[in-house]
Amino acid sequence: MKRVIKAIAWCVVVVIILALSLKVERLDERTTAEFDPTEQVEHFWNDALPALLIGDRVVGVELFCQALKNNRQLLIDRYGLTLGIGAPYSLLVGGAFTVTEVGEELTTLRTEAGATFLMRTAYIFGNTVREATGAFSIDDYENTMDFNRIASELNDRVVERIVAPAEEFLQAGNRLRVVGAIDLTPKGPADEAFELIPLSIQPCE
Repeated sequence: MKRVIKAIAWCVVVVIILALSLKVERLDERTTAEFDPTEQVEHFWNDALPALLIGDRVVGVELFCQALKNNRQLLIDRYGLTLGIGAPYSLLVGGAFTVTEVGEELTTLRTEAGATFLMRTAYIFGNTVREATGAFSIDDYENTMDFNRIASELNDRVVERIVAPAEEFLQAGNRLRVVGAIDLTPKGPADEAFELIPLSIQPCE
């Protein structure tokens, strides 16, 4: 009997020691704390983005507007990328615009054909840029928090590296060549004013 009591006592001591020495962490908390999106986004920004902005993934703005009227679904099938069911389709649109109005958060751009786009220059949130590039897959990340941090890092760079250096060009009447990311849904009016997040802003020569 004494041996049984002694054995039980030792087991209790071992359990207490183990409980005090082990730290239990959720896997998503651990990976998120260790994950730094800066390096991945920097690599994409320097090595992949320049080629992407002049590639065939970018739909010309005049073609974009025409396709909205003629076959919106074909436009989505050809250029759109989506995170999943219920999410909008994101794509890259580029071309020449005239600045018609400059606001604190949105700059109004008009195409030669008269279509209006609202270029966001501040308070950029969401996943539009990340999805439109097609360079990042949720399957490559341990959890959605890390995947969302990629989107946030991209949005911050747009403000710092695209909008800020181009502020001198953002004046009413100026002609700009812009490539940006937009969200598109399968249904909607052909003349809607799309919000565009710029990935390149250059004055027209």
